[in-house]
Amino acid sequence: MRGIVGSSSNALFGRSATLIVSNEQPIIDQSTGVTTQPSGHGLDLSGLRFTFDIKNGDTESPNTSIIRVYNLSKDKRKQIIREYDTVSLQAGYQNNIGIIFRGTIKQFVSGRERNIDSFLEIRAADGDPNYNFGLFGSNGQGVTLNAPYTRAQVLNHISTAMGIPLDSNANDVTTGSGGVNLAQVRGKTLFGLARTQAVNLATTSSARFSIQNGVVTYVPLTGYLPGEAVQINSLTGMVGIPETTDNGIQVTCFLNPLIKIGSQIQINEGDITQTIIRERVGFPNIAGIAPYVADATEKGFYRVLVAEHSGDTRGQDWYTTITALSLDPSANVKNSVKAFG
Repeated sequence: MRGIVGSSSNALFGRSATLIVSNEQPIIDQSTGVTTQPSGHGLDLSGLRFTFDIKNGDTESPNTSIIRVYNLSKDKRKQIIREYDTVSLQAGYQNNIGIIFRGTIKQFVSGRERNIDSFLEIRAADGDPNYNFGLFGSNGQGVTLNAPYTRAQVLNHISTAMGIPLDSNANDVTTGSGGVNLAQVRGKTLFGLARTQAVNLATTSSARFSIQNGVVTYVPLTGYLPGEAVQINSLTGMVGIPETTDNGIQVTCFLNPLIKIGSQIQINEGDITQTIIRERVGFPNIAGIAPYVADATEKGFYRVLVAEHSGDTRGQDWYTTITALSLDPSANVKNSVKAFG
């Protein structure tokens, strides 16, 4: 599959992918405790055949990827295992390529598929050390906030403790009611893992916290991130038929890096296979526990909850599978996602 032809503005030509491994995490000698700063150089593996399976979601735990690189030389395979700790993958088409995963390498698997095909599998997680080991203050001593302090200050300390930047919308999503960053009248000490406070801040802000490509991200529970909706239809690369499920609207399209967690997509209502459940079946006392299926909307706007990218640089696989919830684009950006039912 080299691409599809829709309208002249929506045509997809020339699949493109860039895979780079680098060393960005400090190296700690466990016997001496000496920390060596990374050199920052990387190794471009884009010219080799590789496959990937990436799972990005609107969840607290880090996104994951499994990338399998084929037919590396023995020395190059050893070098990657010994020297590199970070992987970055860009993919898409020549007129639309972007980062679909960036994370810390957790495991390597080396082996063979056939007698002539060896592989090195790279298993990585997005922001894993930042999520699991980010502590407030020097050596985890904590940070004291004197009154009055704001949520923006807490957010900045979370970012500092994790060692990764904030999404440009994070401050707006986590501010107080009506977009006013209310000051707290009592002081507070931030201590322990930064992720705990990150989740607490999301709860008090009616939002979801996650790390997306090494960036602290907050999405309103009943809203979405601003930006133009990505059109998904037969002219822009939709594959198969979208359908309503108990997890949300599910649709597959040719790989598109513009599809981000919390962003908007648009699907024609007539393209979606819909399941309608009659709630009042059986005895009246069980009507309230009938199962729910996500709604399709007339205008066709949805917020992305899950985006799974899969591809093979020498094969047919080159897709993005999406799970999304319906939203009302005419409502406030923070209060527009339609609940199930």
